[in-house]
This record gives sequence, C-alpha cells and structure tokens, in this order.
Amino acid sequence: MEKGVYAVVPRGIEPKQFVPDRFLVAAALREDAVLAYHSALELMGFAHSIYRDTFYLTARRRKDLRLAGGLVRAFLHPKPLRDRGEEGYGVETRERLGVKIRVTGPERTLVDCLAAPRYAGGLEEVFQSAGGIPTLDLDRLMKYLQMLTQRRLYAVVGFLLEREAERLFVPSEFLERLGRERPHSPMYLERGRRGGRFQARWNLVVPERWAEGQEPVEV
Repeated sequence: MEKGVYAVVPRGIEPKQFVPDRFLVAAALREDAVLAYHSALELMGFAHSIYRDTFYLTARRRKDLRLAGGLVRAFLHPKPLRDRGEEGYGVETRERLGVKIRVTGPERTLVDCLAAPRYAGGLEEVFQSAGGIPTLDLDRLMKYLQMLTQRRLYAVVGFLLEREAERLFVPSEFLERLGRERPHSPMYLERGRRGGRFQARWNLVVPERWAEGQEPVEV
C-alpha cells in the first residue's frame, strides 16, 4: 500500500476488494500520528456527516496518500504548541478495531476545527457536530486557548458555547472570561463572507442563521 506500511487482508476477502480502514492507515504512517480535525470528530462519534479525507498531525510533513475513498493528509501541530513542546496537549488514546490510536480529545478537537474549519467540513459541519459533544472539560479548553493566543478563537469558541451553554453546563462566568479576550475590532465568523448580524459580546459578525434573537446591525 505504501513503502513500509502493510495491511493484512482478512480471510475470505479478495485482495482487490479489500479496503483498509483509513484511520488505521493514518495512524500507521507516522509513529507520532495523532488523528485530528474531522477525523477526530468521526472517531469520537461527534461528526454530523462522513468526510472523505482523513487528517492527522505529526512532527514531519509527508505527501498525501490516496486511498480508494479519499486522501490521507498530514499536518504539523499548531506552531504555539511546537514552540512550547506541548504537541501532546489534549491528546487521548482510543481503540479502533482492536488497535490503539492517538486522537485529539473533545476540547482540542473543537478548537482546532473552529481554527481551521476547511479541515472539518466547514463551519456548518463544526457547529452541527458540536451538538453531539456530551461534555467538555472547560479548564482544559481554556488552557488550550491560552496556548494558542488567538483572540478570534476566544470569540468563536465563546459564541458557540453560548449557544450550547445550557446543554453543556457552561457557567456565565466562563463565558465572561472568554468575552474579555475577544478581538478588539469586529471580525467575521466566516472568513471571506460579508453581511450578517453583529454580536457585541464577541465582537463577531455572524450569519443570520446563527444569530437568533439578535437585532440586525449593518456592517
């Protein structure tokens, strides 16, 4: 399949018909592989839909690997984590078909997907998938945001958690902490898009479909 990577074909299945598990393939390509972005959402059972490509984090880039259903793509960990030597922050070990693999946990996955929604099926998919997350460690989430030091992420995470506050038991004090770190100037929730409603608490302009109960503001 790939130099140095082999898959065992189960008995009774023709080799040409066998399709290896894409998550196990990604985990085998690098010893330090960590499944991430939409792949992490799928592995944890939170994803709203199935995505063709598979994503993992590693210390060294490598070319994309093409499987029957899509690409297996490698990315570096976020630079702030590499600078701190904290690439393993928020990473968990889970079992897949009897094999232990490493995957970003719910808190880190949520933030990473909001930071790079193009690797998570887009913001619509991330917001819908967030509805499948049953619980979050808010202290762990806040520490990860502090590591990344991106004001826009504080605002985007805050806006999403405000929508899910009752279900996820997010206290108002936590939302206030996020709000204090919001961007100094208004920003768009969806990059490259214009129009929407201004959310003063987060200094974000959000699409109409996500701004229930808010008065429209021209931007």
